[in-house]
Amino acid sequence: MRYVVSIILVLLIVFLGIGIVQFKDSLAYYSAKGKIAGFFQYITQFIKVKKHNISLEFSPERTPPITFIEHETKLKLFLSDFFGKFSQSDWQEFWALFYQPIEEEQEGFMVKRYRSQEEVEDYLSYEYPQPFSHFQKQHWSYFWSIVLEK
Repeated sequence: MRYVVSIILVLLIVFLGIGIVQFKDSLAYYSAKGKIAGFFQYITQFIKVKKHNISLEFSPERTPPITFIEHETKLKLFLSDFFGKFSQSDWQEFWALFYQPIEEEQEGFMVKRYRSQEEVEDYLSYEYPQPFSHFQKQHWSYFWSIVLEK
């Protein structure tokens, strides 16, 4: 009886080995291999994005000052015709351009990031052509020194 069980186990292992070799030579193997590799790549990218988003929340690149009163006063002096008319909600929207991260789709995932200076300049020039579309390099430099001042 022991010999019969041993022979059956040996035959089972042999057939299993032959099946594995034949499966490895088939198209199904390469298809499954590609799907598994794609799944692991997806999981790896998912973890990277979540790690990036969490780190951005806990240690942001840009931290807003405790109060914006000094910045708002300097901006009102810089462009009194424009910033002098701002309401509280206008200021909140304005400061959100600099200090609120945005979500952008990258490879199917929503990645948080801050707007670049060029993006903010383009947005302000488009939304408020008067006065921002007339800004030259030195105007933008002074504007950024006020806005991002700590």
